Amino acid sequence: MVDVVRHARHIALSEIGPEGQARISAARVAVVGNDLAAETAALYLRAAGVIQLVPITARRGESSSSFPLPAPRGEGTGEGSPDAQAWLASLKDVDLVIRSGFDDDAMIATATRLGLPVIVVRAQRDVVDLVAFPRRPPAPGAGTDAPFAAATPADEGPAAVLAGTLAATEALHVLARGSEPAASSPPPIKHLRLPLDGREPLVQAIGRQP
Repeated sequence: MVDVVRHARHIALSEIGPEGQARISAARVAVVGNDLAAETAALYLRAAGVIQLVPITARRGESSSSFPLPAPRGEGTGEGSPDAQAWLASLKDVDLVIRSGFDDDAMIATATRLGLPVIVVRAQRDVVDLVAFPRRPPAPGAGTDAPFAAATPADEGPAAVLAGTLAATEALHVLARGSEPAASSPPPIKHLRLPLDGREPLVQAIGRQP
């Protein structure tokens, strides 16, 4: 149920409206990562009305009672590997995924198979990157084979807060729009690079799934 009083400003926006806010409030969002960027994204999503947050840690070899779903550990590759099976189990009931860190594993391939939109951010001391994979029709036959390689540790300062804020903003935009009919030409992947040293931002479209 939408709290009309609490979210009156969102509902008043033509880009969201009552239908968009209802979709936001009903969404189930996975937030992958246990750093400041992931925490910031989760904070803003909750404030915007996302009640069902699924926190997932993707750090190799870690486990915590704070993360109720199995954590991919990079143990082997292929559809039957622990990585692929853990991601399939973790993401099968969510509407969108936010991830902090450019780790290389089966997550993106699994999301592609399930047709999920994914927003990935990376915070470094002097630059923030955001890559938004759009919602696409599910691809049940898509493979999930990917070797595990951990990303460079993220910055835990102001850049992380900015990365989490951008991820949450992009997620709310996607959720408010809801499901879109399949297009003959799939929408491109979006990349935003925001330098923090005064240089011009970079926005580019990537035409095919990497």
